[in-house]
Amino acid sequence: METKTLKQLLKLIALILVLSYTIDKVAFFSLNAISDNVMSGQAIGKLNQFLKVKDTTNLLVFGNSRANHHIVVDKLNPNAYNMGINGIGIAYNSTLINTLNPKKKQTVIVHVDTKNFFNDTYDGSDIRGLKTKYNRIDKITSALNESGKISSLQNIFYTMNYNGSAVGILKNFIKPKYNHLSYNGYDPLVVSKSKTEVRDYMLKNDIAEKCTDNHKVNPTALAFLEKIESFTEESKNNKTFIFVTSPIHNDACAVDNKILADILNKKNLTFWDFTNLYKTNNDDSSLWKDKTHMSNLGAEKFTTHLLKKYQAYTSTLK
Repeated sequence: METKTLKQLLKLIALILVLSYTIDKVAFFSLNAISDNVMSGQAIGKLNQFLKVKDTTNLLVFGNSRANHHIVVDKLNPNAYNMGINGIGIAYNSTLINTLNPKKKQTVIVHVDTKNFFNDTYDGSDIRGLKTKYNRIDKITSALNESGKISSLQNIFYTMNYNGSAVGILKNFIKPKYNHLSYNGYDPLVVSKSKTEVRDYMLKNDIAEKCTDNHKVNPTALAFLEKIESFTEESKNNKTFIFVTSPIHNDACAVDNKILADILNKKNLTFWDFTNLYKTNNDDSSLWKDKTHMSNLGAEKFTTHLLKKYQAYTSTLK
C-alpha cells in the first residue's frame, strides 16, 4: 500500500473514531437527561426513586420479586420504601445497600432466597441491572468493575450502559406507569376470579422438589453477602439489619434453609426464616398467586405477622 493511501486510511479511521466517540457522548448525556426524569417502571424508574429517597427513609426493603410482592412496607413504617426488583439476586442488592449513608438511622430488611446461595450457575450477572448508573455513581461503578460483568468498551462507549433498557425508559418517560409520589415500591399481586381455578389446580398439584445432596454454597453469592456484612459493621450504630426469607407454598427441603441460617448466624446477622410459615395452612389458596409468590391477601397476612415480630424485636433493642 502506498504511503499516501495509508495516511488517508489512517486519517479516515481517526475521523471515524472521533465522530463515534463524540456521538456516543452526546447520546449518553441525552439519555441521562431523559432517564433521570423517569420515576416509574423497573427499567430505571424504581432505581431513580430509590436513589432519591434512600437516605431520608426510615425503613428499606431489598430483594427480588418475592420481596417486591410480599412485604407491604407501609404496614411496617409510614416512611418506608420497597426496593424489591423482579429477577435480581444478592449482587444487585449488595451493591445498592453499599450506597446507603452509614450515618442515617434506618431499618434495612434484606430478603434472601436459597436459590442464589445454592445455585451452581449463579454468577452475579444481575448486577448488570445497575449499568445505567455506570460512570455516574462511584460505588456502583466500582462494584460493576469488580464484578467483571461489563464490557471494557463501556469505559469508552457510555451508551452501552443503556443497552436493553432504552425502550422501557422512553416508554415510561412518555407515559409513566404510575404516580411515583404515591408509590412506595410494593406491588400487590391480585388474582382475578377468572384465574383462581387455574391457580387452585396448580397449587393442589404442587409437588415439592426433591432435596438433593448438593448443598455447596455458591462462592459468588457468599462474596456479595460478605460485602453486606462489611457494611453492617460500618453502620452498626445507625442501622438495624434484618434478613428474611418469605413464605413459599411447599418446601420439602429444610437442609438449605438450615445451612443459610447457620451462615448468617455465624456472621451475627439477624435472620428470620418464614419459608414454611403457612405450610400447615396450604388449603387456603387465597394466600397465593403461584407456588412461590403470595397474592395481595397473602402479603397482607404475612406482613402483619412480620410486623408483630419486628415490633417485638425492636423493643429489645431500646
